[in-house]
Parts: sequence; structure tokens; C-alpha cells
Amino acid sequence: MKRVISLMLCVTLAAFFAGCAPQATNTERGAGYGALTGAALGGALGQIFGGDTKSTLIGMAVGAAAGAMVGAMIGNYMDRRERDAIETARVYDYQPAQGSLLKLEDVRVEPEVITPGKPSKLVMTYAVLEPEADRPIPVTERRQIISGQEMVKEIGPKTVDRVPGTYYSEQEVTFPRNLPEGTYAMKGVVEASGRTSQQDAYFRVAHVPSDSGYAYLIQTVEPPRN
Repeated sequence: MKRVISLMLCVTLAAFFAGCAPQATNTERGAGYGALTGAALGGALGQIFGGDTKSTLIGMAVGAAAGAMVGAMIGNYMDRRERDAIETARVYDYQPAQGSLLKLEDVRVEPEVITPGKPSKLVMTYAVLEPEADRPIPVTERRQIISGQEMVKEIGPKTVDRVPGTYYSEQEVTFPRNLPEGTYAMKGVVEASGRTSQQDAYFRVAHVPSDSGYAYLIQTVEPPRN
């Protein structure tokens, strides 16, 4: 009962302080409110289900990231074929008798330094092969931003027709101004012909001084060890 009351109190306080915040633009206000309430709810749930300080802090961090990502804006999408079917088959030593092949080769976030409020890119490169080299194949792409073990933003699904080959695709996204520092993962997922291939790119967001106040320094890191 005490934990339920604590949850209700956290939600009430989050709403109160968000209402008292200074006026801002719609985008900034939405992102700020989302981060505040997300952190409060994350912390409350950490107490209820985790029952200790560590769980509470983890819950607050994930909640703040999820709340902030509500304010992320999705921009332009761009793709191109980097290798044709013959070149891709050579890379993978592929034979038509193998049936379908789907392989996500690379996932990354660009550029290394991101100015909050300006676009960045979520990049994926993948190979898709079928016995019929000229038959279009529907490929579904998903991009997920993960904090801890929780998905805080999914971009997609986007389905495009691909003839066999290797493809580069990038999705533009503008990260919000209040994205918390910490380690995140960009999970890329592609699905085609009943197959799925996925890969994670782990990166650390650090706030560094810039002419506009601060920027995000995107640093590639090794996957966390269990």
C-alpha cells in the first residue's frame, strides 16, 4: 500500500513541477515535460518492483531517457545500393541453392559530435540475396534506441523493395536538447523472406561545451558485460 501511495505521489509531483516550469517552445516544453514525468515514473516503478536505491536510480535514468526521446524529431530517409547481386554473392560465397540470405553488416550513429536540435543519422548497411537475382524483395527496417534494457524510441518499421545486393540506408533524427548523459544502444533490425538480422551499436552520450551551450559527444563503446 505504501508503495502504491509513493507512486501516486511521484506522478502528482511530476505534474506539479512540470506545470511550474518556465515557458518554452512547444518542442522543448514537450521534451522537458516528458523527461521529468518519465524520470519520476521510472524512479517510482524502480522502488515498487526493485525495492532498492540502485533499482530506483536505474529506473529514473531509463525514464528520463524515454521522456526526452518523446521530443525526438524524425527527418529524411535516404538509401542507395552499394553492391549488386553478383558482388554481394562473391562476398558471402553465396550459391542459389542456399535460398534466402539476409545479413546486417553495420549499424552506427553519425556524426561524432551532435548539436542538440540539429539532425544526426542512424545508419545501417545490410546484404540481401535470393536465388532470383532480379526479383524485388520486401525488406522491413527498424531502428531502436535503447537505454539499459528498455527501448526508449523506435523508428519504423519501414518496408522497401530491394533487388538482391548490399544496401546503405540512413534515417535522419533530431535528438532532443535534454537527452541525459549515459550509455545507449542503437539496435538495427532488418526482416525479409521470413528471416531476421539484427545488430547493436553501443554509444555513450556526453555533454561537451560548444558555442551554442553544449553538444552531444557520441563515443562508440564496447557492449556492456553481463
